[in-house]
Amino acid sequence: MLRTQLSEDPRREPHEKETALHLEGDGSQFSVTSFKRVVYAKLLQRDEFSVKRLHVIDDDGQDHAVNSLDEAAERSLTIIGVTGQLPVGAVNIGTSRNSNSHADLVK
Repeated sequence: MLRTQLSEDPRREPHEKETALHLEGDGSQFSVTSFKRVVYAKLLQRDEFSVKRLHVIDDDGQDHAVNSLDEAAERSLTIIGVTGQLPVGAVNIGTSRNSNSHADLVK
């Protein structure tokens, strides 16, 4: 990511810079979308996080979506958000847990 910078989209209002978690299909993965730099920067550092799409802007201020960090770096794009997946067991709400059981998500 040396040629890629992380930023928040200057055109979005603060209330538009959100993070969403959705429990998918069989319930083993969360779909995560975030436009909050502090959140998506940490997601990108997690081995468990699988990038599906990077929301980026180019030097002309145009929005794009790319599929990998390498693609963003090759084109020197600024990342403004991410969409990806996290295993249910990688998400901690409340106290830590060692189970993928949905019953243990919130205590």
